[in-house]
This record gives sequence, structure tokens and C-alpha cells, in this order.
Amino acid sequence: MGKVASLVLLLADVLAPVPAGAADADDCAYELRPISREGDRVLAEPVLIGCFGTYSEALAAGSGGAITAEADATPLTISDPDLVTAASSVLIGTEWDATSYAGVSNSYFASSTCSTSTTWELSYVTDTWNDLFSSGKGFGGCDRNRKFEHSNFGGSSVLCTPNCSNHGSLSNKVSSLRWSH
Repeated sequence: MGKVASLVLLLADVLAPVPAGAADADDCAYELRPISREGDRVLAEPVLIGCFGTYSEALAAGSGGAITAEADATPLTISDPDLVTAASSVLIGTEWDATSYAGVSNSYFASSTCSTSTTWELSYVTDTWNDLFSSGKGFGGCDRNRKFEHSNFGGSSVLCTPNCSNHGSLSNKVSSLRWSH
């Protein structure tokens, strides 16, 4: 194939319509990978599973296909009973960049639910998501969810039991997260 033909094919790929949902991959799924444990606290790092066009697709990807929410599922229509699965990854929380569970979301999946013997901690939400979250929901028995202003659980904090439709003074200022029972 000649250089001109290759260039034409390359341009055709670049200018081709984007598949539905791919351009608006606003709902991301992260695995919380443990890096240390001290007592009941598991310090984890976020590992991106992927970003998707819908919240339902992010939940399915994060749970390995075990969560099969309706395609039009929203944060307001999803509850813990909808998420009870035999998945090896459990949804423990979702954070949004707007109040009232709207906008871009990050869903966090862990190897176990929050229980009396497990508290999940994320000491930094990554440079990409730092100072963006404004609302959040807890799932998987994570009934006490604290959002911190600074990394490593510093600064002011807000406690959600388990949900906060508005992080108040910490809206767009969250840097670290803790989920517990």
C-alpha cells in the first residue's frame, strides 16, 4: 500500500464517527489494590479499570460483570440491594464531581465489603481527581464515609452516613477518602 493510501486510511480512522458512549466516557471504575494493612485499616491505591459512557457500564466492568444494572440506571435509582452479588470485587463507594450525584463519577471496588474488621482508605485520589468531588454514596456496608481536604487524611473532613448529596465546604476540595462500617 502506498503512502497516500495509508494516509487516507489513517485520516478515515481519525475522522470516523465515535461509537456511542465512547466520547462521553464520564463514569470510571477503580479497583482498590491493598498496599498495607494496620489493624482494621486497609490502605489502598486506585487502579483504573476503565472509563465508560454510562454508570451501568462502569458498575459492570468494576464487578467483572456481576452487577447488571439497567442501562438507564442512575445514582438515584441504585441501592445496596441492587448491588448484592457474588463478585470478587464489591462496590464500596462512588464519588461525583457535581452535587446531587451528578456529573462525572468514580466508582471504587474492593475485594471485600466494609465490616467491623475492614476499613478501606485511599490516601490520595490521584492528580486527575484531586479537588473535584462534590457528592458521594457508600455501598457494601460502608455506612461511614469520610472525605478529607488533604492527602493522607489531613485537613478538614466531612462524614457521610453513608451518602452525601453535597460535600458542603469540601465540595471540589476532596483529596483522600475513607470507607468504614
